[in-house]
Amino acid sequence: MVYLVSRSLRAVMVKTLGCALVLQAGYFASVLFLIWRSGRLASAAQRTKQCDGDRDVRRQSPTCREDEG
Repeated sequence: MVYLVSRSLRAVMVKTLGCALVLQAGYFASVLFLIWRSGRLASAAQRTKQCDGDRDVRRQSPTCREDEG
């Protein structure tokens, strides 16, 4: 499409390279986001598993909250 509009092979190469770089950057950012999110989910699951244990562990851990009532 770029070639039909501009009739320039150089413009086609520059636009193609630019689009490829933008796609690669988006892919890299999404992988980093997924890694970050999986780390947060794993740490949350670990805290939940720790809090489901013995009552003494729950009292000693500042991240676990006792249910009152």
